[in-house]
Amino acid sequence: MSDGFRFSPDILARLGEELVPDADQGIVELAKNAYDADATNCTVRLEAVHSGHGSISISDNGSGMSADAIRGGWLVIGRSSKQQKPATEIYKRVPAGDKGLGRLAALRLGDRVELRTRPLAEPGVEHRLVIDWTAFAAAEHVEDVSIDVETVDTDLSHGTDILIQRVSDKFGRSAVNKLARSLLLLSDPFGNSAEFSQDRPARGPAEEDEPPARSDPGFSARLETPEFSDLEAKVNNAYFSDAQYRIHAEVDAQAKVTFQLLDWKGGTLHEMIDSAAYDAPLMTFDLWVFILDAQSFSTRSSTVGEVREWLTEVGGVHIYEDGIRVPPYGGAGDDWLEMNLRRVRSPEGRPSTNTSIGVLRLSNVAGILSQKTDRNGYIENEAFQELRRVCTDALEWSAKIQIRERDERRQAEKEAIARSTSTAKTKLNTVLDRSVKSTERRKVEKAIDQLVKDSGVENRSLREELQLYRSLATAGMTSAVLMHEIGRPLSMIDKAIDSLRRLIPTEKHAEADQRIARLGRVKQRLSSFISIPLTLLAKRKRRSGRVDVNECLTELKSLLEPVTEFFRAEVELDLAAGYAVINGSAALIDGICLNLVMNALNAFQRVGYSQPQRIIRLQTRQEGAHLILAVEDNAGGIDGVEISEIWLPGVTTSQDGTGFGLTIVRDSVTDLGGVSMSSVNPNSGAPASPLVFR
Repeated sequence: MSDGFRFSPDILARLGEELVPDADQGIVELAKNAYDADATNCTVRLEAVHSGHGSISISDNGSGMSADAIRGGWLVIGRSSKQQKPATEIYKRVPAGDKGLGRLAALRLGDRVELRTRPLAEPGVEHRLVIDWTAFAAAEHVEDVSIDVETVDTDLSHGTDILIQRVSDKFGRSAVNKLARSLLLLSDPFGNSAEFSQDRPARGPAEEDEPPARSDPGFSARLETPEFSDLEAKVNNAYFSDAQYRIHAEVDAQAKVTFQLLDWKGGTLHEMIDSAAYDAPLMTFDLWVFILDAQSFSTRSSTVGEVREWLTEVGGVHIYEDGIRVPPYGGAGDDWLEMNLRRVRSPEGRPSTNTSIGVLRLSNVAGILSQKTDRNGYIENEAFQELRRVCTDALEWSAKIQIRERDERRQAEKEAIARSTSTAKTKLNTVLDRSVKSTERRKVEKAIDQLVKDSGVENRSLREELQLYRSLATAGMTSAVLMHEIGRPLSMIDKAIDSLRRLIPTEKHAEADQRIARLGRVKQRLSSFISIPLTLLAKRKRRSGRVDVNECLTELKSLLEPVTEFFRAEVELDLAAGYAVINGSAALIDGICLNLVMNALNAFQRVGYSQPQRIIRLQTRQEGAHLILAVEDNAGGIDGVEISEIWLPGVTTSQDGTGFGLTIVRDSVTDLGGVSMSSVNPNSGAPASPLVFR
């Protein structure tokens, strides 16, 4: 007696929802099926999906499927017919769908599915089938449920309609926005812009016996919702010509790589043909970089706000394989080229994901790149690493050019200043010769020499201060880089914990969960610590303008909660009601308060100064035209140093301290137009640091 494998209906959930957990990605896979059927249009409609029992329909005008194609392809999960069929029949497209797992995930969004397809090769014929997932749930094995394909006459044109009914998942606004973005970006909307002048990489020669392809009119996937129309308008309002410069890289059929730095009009500023061999597919890479400040946009018709909003919606570096987008590259929060990390390490001449938009177009006819099973990115094999290396080398090459040009500009400015100083000195001597008596000349020259000497002392002081802040900036950037690197293995801890939990017998779960929860809390605390320096270094905090001090203090208290909890201290806010706004930047307020709070936390650790309740109070109050910001603690005060000396650089009461913290506070307060003082609170005996802003 022979037998074979049989499958529980649970396998459908494993292959569908668990391998492709994002509903929008499953629907996008159905749109890719339309592209593979040589459709030019695909429309997705959502009906009452917010209710938990709505429907989703996907319609296209492609070449449809025969009954045999349905049985041998559409209903087969896990085997891709794309491998046997390298190009579509009509437009010779490289198929984008694969294995059918995404299709299965989308079809299982509801309890019932209807398929109606009209093959181009069989005019007047429609093939239909119905999938009832409740029947599968009630069956013992998948093979026990039959699916019948029905053939009927029709007057409709060729194409395919899929209706998913009784959708159980609720689609909120964020899910609809995500689906709209995925569908809109699916087929490279940037290539239709008149401001985008870049050829696609060639797909290689056609086979000798292969009939010539028709001109491909393109493919458009639409979601019939207001959200899609709004997003489409933002994408179509392209601002490529407002970019400060463009980085371009291209790999040709001989694996030769060309790097170019282009101006906003597309003119070549610099070019290099790299002799190094890159084992990458045919590709072109373009990155538009924007300088988002008022000065850069002073002569342009668009505004900084418009471009910033556009970059928020479509920014990032997108990958298009043979005309179809590969997620998640270029998606929200994705930085597959690590541009933000490179910018933290060395800010000069480097873009970030917030100030740029990029498109990488490649041809993968040879199949050297493989997408992951969940269709969420490529398997990072050697070909993908080489592809990424082309892009990162282009970024590094561009950064070196811009740093060199910056240094040349600085050197030219120094030489111009030296010439100007020499000219001014000559003019001064001429004026003295003409206007000052010889008997008075000596006195005037002595006074001028003293002025120059005093200016030199001031300049030396400024240079020393600059050296100090450069050292601190280096330490800050190093800290941010280390935090970023530490965050990577931390992100793996949750997966490792889940894997360990599966190894534990079920009867031991309750006991193990206590220890696992402890690990989770430690990991959460470490993640919070890591986020602090990265948040403080955010560019938005350095932007000057009107700053609400109360708002800054509230955000800082929330940011520091993991730290203060660890040191068993409590931060209290006593904020003035109403107006507490000054001219400056949030970064200066953060720097002031963070240094004072950290000093207090360090003071709490001293031997002999234990407190049953550790309190740090941040207070704002109005006194006439002045805003007072006070930081108080009950850590026992300052000892070993005169109060008048604590603001001096290098003065510290801690053996491991740098002595720079309060110097930064003093200088930051001065930059904000205020004065800094130290005193002792008469009520508690605790030190207070009132800062007065005029």
